Amino acid sequence: MSEDAKTNALFTAIKSFGEAWARGDTVALAELLSPTYTHNDATGAHLKRDAWFSYAAKRTGRGTQITFREVEIRVFGDIAVVTGFNDLSGGGVLNSKDSGDLSIAFTQVWRLQDGRWLREAFQATPVQNLTYE
Repeated sequence: MSEDAKTNALFTAIKSFGEAWARGDTVALAELLSPTYTHNDATGAHLKRDAWFSYAAKRTGRGTQITFREVEIRVFGDIAVVTGFNDLSGGGVLNSKDSGDLSIAFTQVWRLQDGRWLREAFQATPVQNLTYE
């Protein structure tokens, strides 16, 4: 697979994963999730694959929308590091009763295995108006 093909396939997987998470589509998520996945979410929780998958399953039926911006993909052979921002809106972002929007900065690690990209790790940081002095 050429580097351009790898990057294009990865970008498709990234967007598919985000959209599947937003709607709680566990079938699609299972196809894109590494067996050794770890997740650090915007609330500070650290979840292994099974715990994160249980959380994601509870998202079914929520109206959450996800957009990606300033995505940067760096591919190193069969590993990729992806950084960018997600803007989450439409309700149900943090829980089923949540009506607020949330923007996060993210770092993702993906691994190419048997011709398909699997998400290996994720780190989310809420975007706030903070300034270091």
